[in-house]
Amino acid sequence: MTSATCSGTGTMVHESAADPDQLAEIYLREQDGMLVGHLIPSQVTLSELRDRVGEFLKSAGTDSDVAEIAVLAVSELVGNAVRACDEGVPVIADAHVSKEGVVVGITDPEPSRLPTPSAVPLDNAEADSGRGLAMLEVLGVDITVELTPFSKRVVCTIPLP
Repeated sequence: MTSATCSGTGTMVHESAADPDQLAEIYLREQDGMLVGHLIPSQVTLSELRDRVGEFLKSAGTDSDVAEIAVLAVSELVGNAVRACDEGVPVIADAHVSKEGVVVGITDPEPSRLPTPSAVPLDNAEADSGRGLAMLEVLGVDITVELTPFSKRVVCTIPLP
């Protein structure tokens, strides 16, 4: 494939042996004590993200109960991002340990659709959704939202024991 360079003074050739139908839908890396992932949410990518967050936090010496709550937070936040943006929209996940506790964040490109507490009681066995954030709060998780003009990052901070 040939395409123009940014300055328009030449061409850049990009060759890839990868089958376009097999391109990665998740990219995870560890850097400076943080795990960062870019993903298209699906059952497969969410499962991989959950596993890697759990492994990353446990390897950092995090209590296993705290790591499990962090993995639950990742699931809830990714699910909320999919509901806010629809399937197929990329999100960015991050996790690290700070002096405040374990911090996990999910960034999606829809700043106008904020997470809101549901009126669904936690013990409502018939509810399909709407209890995740409330459940995290019961577990002691602090939930905040950081907005930019083009995205939002929902952050869960889980205190260390």
